[in-house]
Amino acid sequence: MEQNPLSELNKSHLDRRSFKPIYFQLGELIQNMIDDGLLTNGMKLPSERGMMSQFDISRNTVRKAIDSLIEVGLVYRIQGKGTFVATSKMQYGLYGLNSFSEEMRIRGLEPSGKVLDFTRLRPAPRISQALQLEDGEEVFRIERLRTADAEPMALHTSYIPCHLAPDFRDNDLNGRSLYQLFEDEYGFLIWRAERSLQPVIARDYEVEMLEIHPEIPLLLMEGTSYLVEDQPLEYSKIIYRSDRFEFRLHSLRRIVHEPLEQ
Repeated sequence: MEQNPLSELNKSHLDRRSFKPIYFQLGELIQNMIDDGLLTNGMKLPSERGMMSQFDISRNTVRKAIDSLIEVGLVYRIQGKGTFVATSKMQYGLYGLNSFSEEMRIRGLEPSGKVLDFTRLRPAPRISQALQLEDGEEVFRIERLRTADAEPMALHTSYIPCHLAPDFRDNDLNGRSLYQLFEDEYGFLIWRAERSLQPVIARDYEVEMLEIHPEIPLLLMEGTSYLVEDQPLEYSKIIYRSDRFEFRLHSLRRIVHEPLEQ
């Protein structure tokens, strides 16, 4: 088994006469090793107890150091498994229209998903309006946990008009792309989406499902996807981990030439 480079350090690497708090120094040591490539993506850090003994410091000091690294997305903690070096943030384009599964495969990751809820109901007025539904029309509500290489990445809730696919509940959606299903099984042609993106505070539910630190902010993307006839197909709400995603916006400037004054 490959030795963790962090285990080669000891209490002599921490300057107790420095104005910098010990937890800050420990966090700096780990960050520098990540920046230098000594601690690599997915590498597990020593346990809290191990670092307490290694550096002769308290559990509270170790936790403050690790929490500070979690807050900036350099490491992440999985309950019962330990703390790991985070992979680089994935860039998610806002120009193209790809599904989560397509985006993950582009980046060489294996996407998957677990259905958490699949119900038929009357949606809230805001969602009904976005999907251009008649009064009383129902939707399928599908909530899924999206993962990449088995790591929780996002919570995805979709609202699909029942009249577009009455037999939609017959499909097994675990680990399957909705866009691919719509195109392959129903012949739908998806061509555009209108979405908004905003930061949100993690609730206890998201903290548990995404296995994140409570202080990590989340990114909420929501909006409507349309078929080629501008028929609304899906209203979605996707909550992404901000420590694992970086959204990039591609903008084109429209040049307007003013007529020359005579």
